[in-house]
Amino acid sequence: MLEALGFFALMEAAGLAAAPLAALVLGRLPGAGLGFAKVLGVLLIGWLVWMAGSIGLASYGPATILGAFVLVAVLGALSAWRLRRLGQRLREREEAPARGRLGRWRRSRLAAQALPAEDPLRLRLWAGSEAVFAVAFAVMAVLVAFAPDVWNTEKPMDAMLMTAIQASDSFPPQDAWMAGETVNYYYLGHLLLALPGHALSLGPDVAYNLAVAGLFALSASAVFTLAGTLWAATGIRGAGGPVGVGLAAVALCLVLGNLAGAREWLRADDPPGGYDWFSVSRVIPDTINEFPSFSFTLGDLHAHLLAIPFTLLALAFALQVALDGPRGDLAWRAVAEALAAGLAVGSLYAINSWSYPVGAGLLIAAVVIWMRGPSADGRRAFGAVWTVLVLLAGFVLVLPFWLNFDPAARGIGWVGERRSFSAWAGDMTLIYGVLAWAVAAAYAGRLLAARQRVKIAVWGGVGALFVLSLLAPVDFSGVALLIVLLGVAVHAALSRRLEAPERYFWLLVSGGVACLLAPELVYVRDEFDDSDLFRMNTVFKLGYQAFVLLAIAAACALPWAGRWLPRRVWTGWAAVGAVLLLLGLVFPYAGNWARRDGFSHSPTLDGLGWLRASAPGDVEAIDWLRENAPGDAVLLEAAGPDYSGFGHGRMSTFTGRPAVIGWAGHELQWKHDPGTRADDVRAMYTATSAADARPLLAKYGVRYVVVGPIERADYGDAGIAKWNRLGRKVFDRNGTAIWDLG
Repeated sequence: MLEALGFFALMEAAGLAAAPLAALVLGRLPGAGLGFAKVLGVLLIGWLVWMAGSIGLASYGPATILGAFVLVAVLGALSAWRLRRLGQRLREREEAPARGRLGRWRRSRLAAQALPAEDPLRLRLWAGSEAVFAVAFAVMAVLVAFAPDVWNTEKPMDAMLMTAIQASDSFPPQDAWMAGETVNYYYLGHLLLALPGHALSLGPDVAYNLAVAGLFALSASAVFTLAGTLWAATGIRGAGGPVGVGLAAVALCLVLGNLAGAREWLRADDPPGGYDWFSVSRVIPDTINEFPSFSFTLGDLHAHLLAIPFTLLALAFALQVALDGPRGDLAWRAVAEALAAGLAVGSLYAINSWSYPVGAGLLIAAVVIWMRGPSADGRRAFGAVWTVLVLLAGFVLVLPFWLNFDPAARGIGWVGERRSFSAWAGDMTLIYGVLAWAVAAAYAGRLLAARQRVKIAVWGGVGALFVLSLLAPVDFSGVALLIVLLGVAVHAALSRRLEAPERYFWLLVSGGVACLLAPELVYVRDEFDDSDLFRMNTVFKLGYQAFVLLAIAAACALPWAGRWLPRRVWTGWAAVGAVLLLLGLVFPYAGNWARRDGFSHSPTLDGLGWLRASAPGDVEAIDWLRENAPGDAVLLEAAGPDYSGFGHGRMSTFTGRPAVIGWAGHELQWKHDPGTRADDVRAMYTATSAADARPLLAKYGVRYVVVGPIERADYGDAGIAKWNRLGRKVFDRNGTAIWDLG
């Protein structure tokens, strides 16, 4: 409990410190962007820590984290003082009559610098985001406590990245699964969520579990704020207001499941008992089809999940640009906004490289949308230059990562085989059906708003049937449909007849549809190329972002539908939508019930209970190594397969100290060649003489040797005696021993 409160308090402190900075760089949005303060605060503090460690300015550790926090707090305090002074001066100017052209110019300049004096949405959206954050953190912390084990699936990898960061004093961090290498993966998101746990000196398992809760809370507050701000920009009263739309977005984006969840309920023998919660993420054969609710139920702190709140921060800057254009009237504010936007977009490459082109593309598209409006007259060239400079700033601000990261991608390939139209349509319905129905109201509204809607509907329907029938034999019908949907969305986003908020809505839809279209045409060639899984990651990573974008758009479409659709049509649409929403609730209920064994265990944040039950000495050995071994000390532990159910790699995973070899398959994905390391580990353990083991121990620089139940099971006891001749035993408890060879 105390650990959770401490973690929560640190994230609150980061948000409070950065709140004035959020108002400074997002102040032109309704509500002044205060709901993004926590995401911005975490990003700024983490970026300062990361940059200091990357360029050798300071070693990574609690002191550097504290220094970064103090710097952000000081900048926030100065910004708050400046904004308050500007507000006071503006009120004084408004009370006194403006005299002459100079007086009016001074008042308008003050109005541009200060936050609006009367903005009731500011308090409502900020208070709403704070409430959403607190509730989301508490709920997810409780859910995690009912399934706390930090093992299986990709949890060991994510935990390893977080502990390797903690054990390193510079960046990129050392690779704890392959001694002598540094991490060749997008790890900035792991650093950002690891900071509170590191600052509080929490155990790696507890810090991991609280990071899941913290990430869910950050994502919920960011989703709430973006959707609420977009709706506030419309100026439409009623229909739940910005708070209602924000809450709807949280539900659609982070809570609701897909329709495959309802299908699994029907397949289960005695639901929620026997409910196959994992299969809802494997709809399209040979691909992965996760969505946020599933990801948080699973609990893997993988890059695509870590990117959610920071992607939404980038979308907030895109929204501000779409509504009001790039800032160019106040030099220092314009620079601050541009740098902040550049950091928000650029950091995505180091958090989850798949998110970077989406975030950058939507920012560019937002500028184009603004250019289509009357406020861009005479400023379009400035907008183009601003966009280039922001993208360049984003590159420079994460330049150390660009210089050190070697992507696994090997180019772009063309998709030659696709699912039949009926199979494809079924897949899309199961994955995105709830969101598609909400967004369908927008497409229907576009048709009904057309001048010749009957002719368009009739001829469009006939043409669609004709084209789809022609393309069906080559399985291109789904692609054609997505192209049409994308074309309609782009046309609406560029329409001068629509107000800027509605054009931004269509931008979100365009981004979502584009993310669905791309994997039907091309795929990123990676380590799974030339196999049945060739487009697995492309479908996975782009489809995931499509879900987020369409969920936010769907939340705004719910109240907008009353204006787009005739009353009778709206009634039928709403009735079907209500049924779909109920079906979408099946997964969060049954999935969490099955994932957490019916909540039959006592809640705890202890993520090493699985290991303590089978090898209690291993857990104590992990604690000893974390307290006594230097951060870069090389370990010798048993080498086993990736995703080992027995715990291979547990020492390096939970201490961050590099092992000779951990999960070799992942190292290959990260472009590291394990070579003969697994065989060398076996040779070192099974050698009966010290002389035979010394050359290999020297080759890898082994400092500590671990012998626990796994090592005895894999390599036997014949070679254990030699460790007493090679070093001294420094730990021996409950069947696990450690020798120091230094």
